[in-house]
Amino acid sequence: MTVPQGLEIDIFNGATFPVYLGTPLQEVNLTLSMAGDLFAVNAYDCVLCSGEEYFDPSASTTYKQLDEEWPNGIPSFDGPYGSDEISFGGILSTTNTEFVTLTTGFDPSIAPRIRNGHFGVLLSATNTTSQSRHIFSQLLASDQLLNPVIGMRFDPADPKITIGALDPNDYEGEINWVPMETPDATWDYAGVIRIDGMKGRNGSYVPMGNGSTGVAANGGEGVLAGIDTLYRSVAIPNTYPYLTDSNLSGPQDTISIDPDYGLFSYLCNVTTPYVSLDATINGVDYMLDSAHNLLRKDGGSPEGYCDVAIANRSDAAQPSVVLGLPFLRSVYTAYRFPTPACPTPYIGFAFPKNANRTADQIAQTPSSTPADAAQCLALAAPTSTPAPASIVTQAQKALSGDAYGVYGDETAPPQRLIGVDAFPAIVWNFTELGG
Repeated sequence: MTVPQGLEIDIFNGATFPVYLGTPLQEVNLTLSMAGDLFAVNAYDCVLCSGEEYFDPSASTTYKQLDEEWPNGIPSFDGPYGSDEISFGGILSTTNTEFVTLTTGFDPSIAPRIRNGHFGVLLSATNTTSQSRHIFSQLLASDQLLNPVIGMRFDPADPKITIGALDPNDYEGEINWVPMETPDATWDYAGVIRIDGMKGRNGSYVPMGNGSTGVAANGGEGVLAGIDTLYRSVAIPNTYPYLTDSNLSGPQDTISIDPDYGLFSYLCNVTTPYVSLDATINGVDYMLDSAHNLLRKDGGSPEGYCDVAIANRSDAAQPSVVLGLPFLRSVYTAYRFPTPACPTPYIGFAFPKNANRTADQIAQTPSSTPADAAQCLALAAPTSTPAPASIVTQAQKALSGDAYGVYGDETAPPQRLIGVDAFPAIVWNFTELGG
């Protein structure tokens, strides 16, 4: 995967990875999302789409347009629904995989967060038909996957997605598996998990603003949290109680608070490798790497202060917490997708290997183990790393042809052009036109 070194305001912050589509292959770096099972690629005439790459169905001999409409389509986010051959690195490949080519517009509020298109990781938790059509299910049914699982590292030190296995070289400690729940259809997220809560500087749970302070005051049920790979912050209900309590957020003389917007910042010259906010999941505390993630210099902070990307979420909104990229860039994430024998999807967390974690932190063990762990979470370990195939895409083939001079700039180096063979030849002799 490719991720930015740091998170910033008003720029694309997501993770992308190459997906190869069609015949001949077209490479598109799609944005990885855990918001659902959406699979969409940008079209060249999608005016508001974000990114520089697109899929051209007319250039693929294996593309099939489907008669049915795209089930996720809305007027500002829609296009032709079709299927084609899909490949990850030439190692894993499927045929007749369904996706949409975005042509009829794009929601301006979503466009900056999705580059080139969107690859949704989560399989529908309730719709078995949707599950069977997802590319991961197809790969599993064709015996191409070692396990029904993917592993993800969003941290900039070693970003990676591993399909079909969890690479032990990517993480440390025990994988902490928690079940995903299917929320109400009106919620923002396709799947949520329960966390114990968020902890502050003194190890106490942060008040959630609605009377809940996590597992200690919620009957052991915890707090509902959404996992968002497109969100550049972490959101909790009513940030003000946390910001104004020095036992939770830290010494008040090093903090600037904007109560109108629930925003705060730390003095930039104070060494703060970690903002005092940990996510506690199934008894394990996960500290959030702060530099360039939760803590950054851009934004509207006063001079000499660095913004802290903890956002205010409405007390009434569900899920109560949103764990965005600052959290995901601080942990190793595994996803065990649902199958007929194991219909419950699970998300697992561990510590990224070679990250700044102590032995005591890595040695933490989950409070509980899923009842079906022996059947559904006993995964086979990989014995080797497959070598990616040598792939020559349509664009690379086109760029290997003749080079052309730049009109009006004799000093510019010759440029190779994609699709130049499709242009009709120009008739330069006027007499040939009957003149």
